[in-house]
Amino acid sequence: KEANRSPWTLNSYQESFEDQNHHFVCLRNEDEIIGCCVYSMVLNEAEILQLVIKRAQQNNGYGYLLFKHVCDKLSASNIEQIFLEVMVGNTSAINLYHKLGFNIVGNRKNYYNVEGKYIDAILMAKTFFNF
Repeated sequence: KEANRSPWTLNSYQESFEDQNHHFVCLRNEDEIIGCCVYSMVLNEAEILQLVIKRAQQNNGYGYLLFKHVCDKLSASNIEQIFLEVMVGNTSAINLYHKLGFNIVGNRKNYYNVEGKYIDAILMAKTFFNF
């Protein structure tokens, strides 16, 4: 919760874990989980549903390592395009996604609810050219 302004509930994680189209990749530092990425795959597309690094471990390159691993894994699975949403104003996440080849393709008005206030999302995508 402390690492995400619009966190998933425990129930959201449980439902996602039970969905056969959802996949989890966790990043560990010894015995501690410090990051998690949840994504779905349908046909030749993927959507990043959740990417979070524990607050105390942020700004150490772990987000890059985790997300690059997920992108590489998806590319190797013949995924042609990955989509994600990111909260307007989340500059560090937006910069990370740009660094890994994502481009802004649209926005979603009032997508996030943060303590009763609605905030827009930026829709981003990355296209792979798997020939």
